[in-house]
Amino acid sequence: MATKPTQPCVALADLMDSVNCVDLDNRAGVATELLIGLADEVATWPDLPAPEAETPLTFAEAAVWDGALAFNEGCCMYRVTFTDEQAELKITEAGENGNEVVLYELDLSRYRMSKEFFGFLNAIKGRRLVLIVTDKNGNKYLMGDKLAPARKVAGDGGTSGRAATDVNKHSIKFQYYCPRYLMYDGETDSLLKPAGAG
Repeated sequence: MATKPTQPCVALADLMDSVNCVDLDNRAGVATELLIGLADEVATWPDLPAPEAETPLTFAEAAVWDGALAFNEGCCMYRVTFTDEQAELKITEAGENGNEVVLYELDLSRYRMSKEFFGFLNAIKGRRLVLIVTDKNGNKYLMGDKLAPARKVAGDGGTSGRAATDVNKHSIKFQYYCPRYLMYDGETDSLLKPAGAG
C-alpha cells in the first residue's frame, strides 16, 4: 500500500536568472549605518516562517522572518555609523548534518578611535544584542532572535597606525547563528524611537 507523501515546508520551483531591472542591479557592500539594540529589551520577536495548513511556502516566503521586532516601553534601537566600504556581512553555513545552521558575521571598521566609541564598546561588552544590517541592494538582515542573540566577538581591535598615511581605526565583529537563511522585511524607522513615546 502506497503511503501519502509528506507535504514539504517549502515548495520547489524553477529558479531563473534575473527577470527585471531590479534583479539586474547588484551592488556590493553594506550601508554605512547599522541598527543595534539590547536583546533583553525586545518585547516581540519575529518568528521563523512556517507554512499555513497544507500550503508550502514559496522561495520568497521561506526566506523572510514572519513578523517584526517590537521593543519594551521606553526602549529602542540605536544607529552606529561607520566609514563607507569598511564593513562586510558574511553569511556561511556551519554545523554538521542534522545540525546545520547559518552563521551571520558582520566585520566593520570605524575610523578614528575616540572616547565615545570606546564607551560604546564598553556598553555592549558581554551583552545580548540584536542588530539590523542593510546591504547596498536594500536587503535587511536581522542578527539575533528570541533564543539566540547576536554577540560582539573578538575582532582585530584598534590601531593608531604607524605612518602618517596610515589610518587610525578600530575594528569590531558581531556574530549570530541562525537556523536558516533569512532576511528581515519589517520597517525600521519606528525602532529608533523609544516604544510608547508619543
